[in-house]
Amino acid sequence: MPPRILLLFVFVSFVFAQDHHSSDNQFGAVDYLTTQQLRDYLTFIASDELQGRDTPSNGLNTAAKFITTLLSRWGVVPKGDNGTYFQSISLLKSVVRTNSSSVTLNGKSLTFGEEYICNAEETSITARLVYVNSGYVIPGKKIDPYKGIDVKGKVIVVLGGYPKGIQSADLYRLKKGIEYETPSTYAVKHGAVGIVVIPSPYALERWDRDAKKVSVSGEVTMLDLPSVIPQGISQITISLPVAEQLFASIHKSSNRDSLTVMPSFEFPSDVTITAKISVSLTKEKSQNIIGVLEGNDPKLKGEYVAFGAHYDHLGIGTPVNGDSIYNGADDDGSGTVAVLSMAEAFAKGKRPKRSLLFVWHCGEEKGLWGSKYFTDHPTVPLENIVTQLNIDMIGRSRPARGEGSDNTKVTGSNEIFVIGSTMMSTELGELSEKVNDSFLHMTFNYFYDNPNDPERLFYRSDHYNYAKHGIPIIFYFDGIHQDYHKVSDEVSKIDFEKYLKVTKTIFATGWTIANLPHRPIVNKVVQRHF
Repeated sequence: MPPRILLLFVFVSFVFAQDHHSSDNQFGAVDYLTTQQLRDYLTFIASDELQGRDTPSNGLNTAAKFITTLLSRWGVVPKGDNGTYFQSISLLKSVVRTNSSSVTLNGKSLTFGEEYICNAEETSITARLVYVNSGYVIPGKKIDPYKGIDVKGKVIVVLGGYPKGIQSADLYRLKKGIEYETPSTYAVKHGAVGIVVIPSPYALERWDRDAKKVSVSGEVTMLDLPSVIPQGISQITISLPVAEQLFASIHKSSNRDSLTVMPSFEFPSDVTITAKISVSLTKEKSQNIIGVLEGNDPKLKGEYVAFGAHYDHLGIGTPVNGDSIYNGADDDGSGTVAVLSMAEAFAKGKRPKRSLLFVWHCGEEKGLWGSKYFTDHPTVPLENIVTQLNIDMIGRSRPARGEGSDNTKVTGSNEIFVIGSTMMSTELGELSEKVNDSFLHMTFNYFYDNPNDPERLFYRSDHYNYAKHGIPIIFYFDGIHQDYHKVSDEVSKIDFEKYLKVTKTIFATGWTIANLPHRPIVNKVVQRHF
């Protein structure tokens, strides 16, 4: 056995050998949580041996094995597939050979990564273009941009995102292909040969990540959930400058507001696209980790308070000062370990009335894969989850003085950003404040609840996939510090005293929700503005 791996097993054995006892207080076994416990688990999760926990990777699998072995030891009940803790997720891997791929739009040859990206099947087309707004058909909302438009043999040009006035929540109770059509399902059914997407603001956030993956050999590898990648039809996303040039050539504006209200039309016959995309598709797998502790109330134990974190990070990248491993100690080793430590405390203390659901999501860094998959394929009734508490970066503090002390995007040593606690449920927000006022008196910073938040943080972590299913959430976040998404996000930078206080506060909040006589009342609707 290699020495470094042997060292890991010695470490795991040491952790398993530790056994502590804690008496319950008004918030259950909250005093079981300690800085040493957090430090021990985080030292393993954010170690170099786990190689940055990319999705998918052996390092992520090792983290998963570590977590599930502890859960089994503590008696947490598996709630994954086939009596295991693992919920298997299939991923579609597309390798685009950029050296043998080309796109020419309206006579202009486009450069991969700068002017277009694609998740496509092998294709070779030359076709005319048809603009069809968002490309969605929703009969119940009287939305049909294809009236009077024949798309057969053509490429549809769509404005990325949902139709004006429609949110993602509007579609979740409808049957795709029957009660509504996406651009790809409509295109396949009606004989279109491709899709050109003008990216939404959300898609632009992911552009750089996908565009910069071109290797020296001229290949770019992209992974995504199969439901996200249109199969059976080519999809090409163009840059905003390319879209501007395309519409300017026919004397129309490509301004997003203009495109939103622009009627569908067919481009002139001399405006065409020629695309040759060379792609190979294979399947890979990853997994969520899911466990449950049953509540002690005969009636309420059928409901759940969910605790969640993503246990993946960015893997291995270009070396910086000799370091190529993105350890992700804060992002989101801190959340991973907080949920793990809370599961241990709940397991060894008195149980609340409701059951407790613990989910470690994979693929958050790639596009909220794990939480999307779990909420689309829940292993407990989704309607029985009364609240989801999402923990994504809670271990860092703004320095009191010196470099970084003026960074208002990072919270102080007794402060945490609390996001979304009142966005759906006024009652949940009030409960959160009440628990804090009666316990550790942290400073709750609500800056990112601003609807005009330029970072759009409410939409960027796993809680969002719960919220859009109508589940009230609270998202705990320490801020965008100088080591965010860098190799320098390491255990040595963690403020363990703050980390413990935040973890205890979340534990106490979850305990209180789990003992409420009724579930938090949802009195608001979250809207996604893109």
